[in-house]
Amino acid sequence: ICTRLHCTPKFVETAWDGLIQSVSAGQNDVGGDGITFTEDRAKSVDFSIGYLQIQQRLLVRQGESRFASIEELAANPEFNLGTQVNTTNYETAKTYLAEERIKAFDQFPFAIQALLAGDLDAVIIDEVVGLGYQGTNKDQLEFVGPSISSDELGFVFTKGSDLVGPVNKALEAMKADGTLETLNQK
Repeated sequence: ICTRLHCTPKFVETAWDGLIQSVSAGQNDVGGDGITFTEDRAKSVDFSIGYLQIQQRLLVRQGESRFASIEELAANPEFNLGTQVNTTNYETAKTYLAEERIKAFDQFPFAIQALLAGDLDAVIIDEVVGLGYQGTNKDQLEFVGPSISSDELGFVFTKGSDLVGPVNKALEAMKADGTLETLNQK
């Protein structure tokens, strides 16, 4: 995007749970880290157009046979579900399970470790992120069931930012010439 806009980004690593707040407060101009558009978030930040459509899925230990969907997992009060705090994955989990059955972790790696250790029955996670964990834990993890939710990811900006328009134009051009698809496949 910055190549197309002739700018040089300054990347600032920020914890997920403070990312949207840091942009809203003007500490950062743009936030990007798999941020799903929600009405609640749109009250404090502006969003770009979407750059990737993602699916929320259940990630389980290889060979899981006790349930084949989020509905079946939710039907058994003995099963627990893990996810990351302050994510749309957590919000989706709350639509299926009582909060006491949801174990929210500060970061997904902790949820994945709890799943591998047998402390969780499944983790609700964006499929593209889950594929990464599946790749690093070959023969230990798999997805089960269909997509639970389909969401579009975008960048967030401080309210009224003059960066939204140019970034949207760059994203549209990247969609049109195939660059965005190439990056997403990578």
